[in-house]
Amino acid sequence: MHEMSGSSDSVMAVVDDEIMAMAFEMVGIRAIVIKETRELFRFFKEEQNLPLVIFVNERVAEKIAPVRMDLINRGRITPVFAVVPDMEGSRGIRLNELKSYLARAIGSSEVEI
Repeated sequence: MHEMSGSSDSVMAVVDDEIMAMAFEMVGIRAIVIKETRELFRFFKEEQNLPLVIFVNERVAEKIAPVRMDLINRGRITPVFAVVPDMEGSRGIRLNELKSYLARAIGSSEVEI
């Protein structure tokens, strides 16, 4: 795990790519690079002071989906996870999640976006 210093306590990025971490750091968002799924789970389960907003790239979002669902199921509205495309381009994770949330909200399994 590699941590970079930053200026904001209410926003952070947890990504698996050093270049993406540098991009977040350049705009003043503290970034942590964690590549291993086990380390990601450990970080999100053990970290007591998670910020209000956490940016994650799509690969990380896929890996931590069970942790994110656990937070939601426990009634936690924060942190808000903002999923951003990987450096290679979008993998469609954000759109698929949006479809799933909309389908649950309206009680249907078919949602076209």
